[in-house]
Amino acid sequence: MTIVFETRTTKKTREGEQVPLYLRLADGRFYLSHLKTRIMVNPAIWDASLGAIKKRAVCPDEEREAVDGEVEKLRTYIRNAYMADKERGRVKKGWLEKALEDYYSGKDRIPKKRVKKGVTLESLFDKFLEGRDPKLSRTKHYRVLMRILQRYSEYVRLTQPRQSKSVFDVKSITTEDLNAIYDYTVNEYTIVKDNSAILEAYPETRKIARRGGNTITGIFKNLRAFFNWCQKEGHITKNPFVGFEKGEGERYGTPIYLTKDELKQLYLADFSDNSSLEVQRDIFVFQCNVGCRVGDLMRLTKRDVINGAIEYIPNKTIKESAKTVVVPLNTMATAIVEKYKDRPGDQLLPFVASQNYNYAIKDALKKAGITRLVTTLNQLTRTEEKRPINEVASSHMARRTFIGNIYKQVRDQRLVSSLTGHSDGSRAFTRYRNIDIDMKQDLVNILD
Repeated sequence: MTIVFETRTTKKTREGEQVPLYLRLADGRFYLSHLKTRIMVNPAIWDASLGAIKKRAVCPDEEREAVDGEVEKLRTYIRNAYMADKERGRVKKGWLEKALEDYYSGKDRIPKKRVKKGVTLESLFDKFLEGRDPKLSRTKHYRVLMRILQRYSEYVRLTQPRQSKSVFDVKSITTEDLNAIYDYTVNEYTIVKDNSAILEAYPETRKIARRGGNTITGIFKNLRAFFNWCQKEGHITKNPFVGFEKGEGERYGTPIYLTKDELKQLYLADFSDNSSLEVQRDIFVFQCNVGCRVGDLMRLTKRDVINGAIEYIPNKTIKESAKTVVVPLNTMATAIVEKYKDRPGDQLLPFVASQNYNYAIKDALKKAGITRLVTTLNQLTRTEEKRPINEVASSHMARRTFIGNIYKQVRDQRLVSSLTGHSDGSRAFTRYRNIDIDMKQDLVNILD
């Protein structure tokens, strides 16, 4: 079964105008024609084969998440309703029209007696994520986890016909099942190549590539949190993670960041022949001088500059702590704010989609001649590599640059944390600072 979301345009469709997505369902020779949904998108940035906004399209992250999220939600609903009605022999002409009508009216088309066999994964995840800000990166990671579990269930259904239809029933998942899910997650990039139906049923917005150890560990941390919640809420009596020991744990290499001289070199480099790259260069330099996460950077507005400082509450920790982070703007950051203060809109800086921002950072460093070799840890092979710093740069390097250069001067974790939003004594903080050669030299000079 395949579900496709496509756009339709006419000669009257203006450039940049949003149009509704059309849904098409096919199951072997059985075909249900296009029907208009209420999801609106710019056809120039829509990838029908991917079923999502194009990976490199310039699009605000908020819009991308809203569109792709609604498409995923509708796809899951239609698929589950179709499979349930097909099993009961209720699929006939006009089925898709009625299914869409029920979806938008909030009616559940899945037969109740199927639900009684086990709580569906989708419904539990919706409850699990209730109250969480959908814009938070942590919530996105849980959605990625859910799609992995859906694809795992589809994989089992396709390769093990005798397996129970409810492959992922939280009440029956065992430690052995977790081991199987772990192996699938590690090898999914090869499994989907041989089982294209898996991606047809549950597509991913990006190509599924080989996952590194830290990524796998992060996925299973989220899965553990989900099962802890299930146990707390009474959905399960025994947690399958008791006795689960797979995984190597997270490993991090020495933090890599720009020196103060390199940051100045980047800021003063001539970008007059590439104005769009100059804008993204300026935003990166600004981030290096304020140290905020990219999600917080994107939502900064002109009102967040108060008395020569930016003030914001970090989105990542807002549930645990609502402390306001205040970072005074230095000369470089102030100049960048002044440069763009007359731009229309309330946004502090003319930010683009976060992935495009990462590409621009790499290009800007290369153009500025900042290409020194650094030693990094390859997360796939867990071995060291020597690579130019511009190739490993990303938006998070700005945060490391801010922390690394300030910590090198003051060597006070609590003081630096007050500027970054880390909690006192944060273990994550140690991943950002580096005991460099100058600091080591100062230590051994004590013996003189």
